[in-house]
Amino acid sequence: MTNKTSLLSSYKKEKQLRELKGILPEIFEGGVLDIQKLKAFIGEDGFIDHANYELSWYDKKLALDSTKANCEAELVFVKDKSILPNKTKNLFIEGDNLDALKLLKKDYQEKIKLIYIDPPYNTGKNFAFSDNYHLAADDYLEYLNQFNIGRVDEFTQHRIESGEIHTQWLNMIFPRLILTKDFLTDDGAVVISIDESEKNNLQLICNEVYGEENFVGCFIWENRSISNDSANLFSTIHEYILVYAKDKSKLKFKGEEKDFSNYSNPDQDENGEWIPDNPTAASGNENARFPITNPITMEEYLPPNGRYWAFSKARVDEWTGSGKMVFPKERGKRFLLKKYRSELRSEQKSLSSIITDIPGLKGTKELKELYPEEIPFKHPKPTDLLILLFDQLSGKEDTVLDIFAGSATTAHAVYKMNQVQDSNRKFICIQKAEKLAVNAVGYKLGFSSISDISIDRIKRAGKLQSVNNSGVNYFKIEYLE
Repeated sequence: MTNKTSLLSSYKKEKQLRELKGILPEIFEGGVLDIQKLKAFIGEDGFIDHANYELSWYDKKLALDSTKANCEAELVFVKDKSILPNKTKNLFIEGDNLDALKLLKKDYQEKIKLIYIDPPYNTGKNFAFSDNYHLAADDYLEYLNQFNIGRVDEFTQHRIESGEIHTQWLNMIFPRLILTKDFLTDDGAVVISIDESEKNNLQLICNEVYGEENFVGCFIWENRSISNDSANLFSTIHEYILVYAKDKSKLKFKGEEKDFSNYSNPDQDENGEWIPDNPTAASGNENARFPITNPITMEEYLPPNGRYWAFSKARVDEWTGSGKMVFPKERGKRFLLKKYRSELRSEQKSLSSIITDIPGLKGTKELKELYPEEIPFKHPKPTDLLILLFDQLSGKEDTVLDIFAGSATTAHAVYKMNQVQDSNRKFICIQKAEKLAVNAVGYKLGFSSISDISIDRIKRAGKLQSVNNSGVNYFKIEYLE
């Protein structure tokens, strides 16, 4: 295309846009065509949307744009709130985690092995912090007026009512998830705690941010016992933990150690310890139902009806010669097939997706040990839960990033792991200085904000450890004028 043709095409486009603006000025914003307003004007049946499958909500674009907005701020070191600052690489950042992520990106891009996220669940309740992201109905309808929705049928009514509950929470979590992706190493992972309130929405957002192909799995954490007084006789006793990888093909869990207590070597087999193995399988074909002859007694063996040998005919002579298959010297007895420990592909077993042995009350109990007078934070996660996750998905020298520090369970868990495992994991915890309600226990104990509780727990937990890396460098976000 020549410059002359390109110029003519651009001129025609600008002229047509000016004409459209003269006819429909309400679909322009600051001289720029607003596609959402155009769609609202036309109506849902008046256009074809070729967008990919995704979760949509009002102001999603603004949430996306917030990730690109400049952060005119800096991280300022606060010496008097730091603990052993010259002996640690741990960080605590007071401030909005969206801005904190932007400020940290330069130094930590693609350097974080594991990100743990424990966001507000949007339950509609308030604890020590706000967990209510619901919009008031009148406020939300006023907000929707700009979109010219028109007639409200039953389907639209359901969408509006759902939007009142979820919109603000989605606008909060979406940009933060986007920014976390830049921090992950190629084999890194993000782990997110959530309950039913936003689990479905969260998984759709994570599919969009990290890629559905990088969804690793979902733990079901049984965190409480069954309630006997639920109104509808249905008791929810679990939460969820979503796991996403930056690149699923490069992520591998550590697994759990297998139990080898049943293995032994009573006959001094040169192949090492073994256990008796089942020689039959539940599936196969008639070729796997051949007779096996005991070379000592000449007795023949066949698998039971409906079962098949779990090996080929050629293996019989090979295993008889090697000692893996041992025949009895008396008739009427079955032959022995050995399963050697050395034959196992791994000495680790797969991790179960169901976590049942770490009750939520354990987190409350260990916080009570730090605050015997009264705990300043309700429903803290147990350190054992985070230790399980961190041990599986991070190495001894890795850094764990927590963007909703809350009661600072992450920091406490890292301290405990370094103590027990002789490791050198680091943490970066971010917590907004969210003011406590005057009736909150934490406020009555002398704390003014969540971040005050966070750093105080880090200090108390650090005193319980004898390892060197039990301090923290405290930074605060200060905005430039």
